[in-house]
Amino acid sequence: MVTPPGKGWAKAPDYSGRAETRAALEATTAADRREYLESGFRPVECVSCGSRVLVKKNSLEHTSVQWISDAATGCPEFAARLAAGAPDPSTKGTAHIESCPKLRESIDRAVREGLLEVPGRDV
Repeated sequence: MVTPPGKGWAKAPDYSGRAETRAALEATTAADRREYLESGFRPVECVSCGSRVLVKKNSLEHTSVQWISDAATGCPEFAARLAAGAPDPSTKGTAHIESCPKLRESIDRAVREGLLEVPGRDV
């Protein structure tokens, strides 16, 4: 969909007449998307159940986790919580369930062992 000139997002400049600038901006946006959504993820295996996830530490407090398989079938802790009705059966998924404590321990161990880099952390 092409936005008519002057009808774009109020806070975004209108680059419709500047193809080179628009192309450069789109390339930068794609690079940012790759950086934040794909790069830096490392595989971590849960020491309890063997589920594998991709993990990226953005800081000591901020951890991004991407499940490689379905969390409900791969993690006994998530499966048990779903079976018990947590957090809300109407969500039909694990997105609103707090992280599995065993997986959290596995991620913390990977950080301690230097398998996961934490930006800004002095080793």
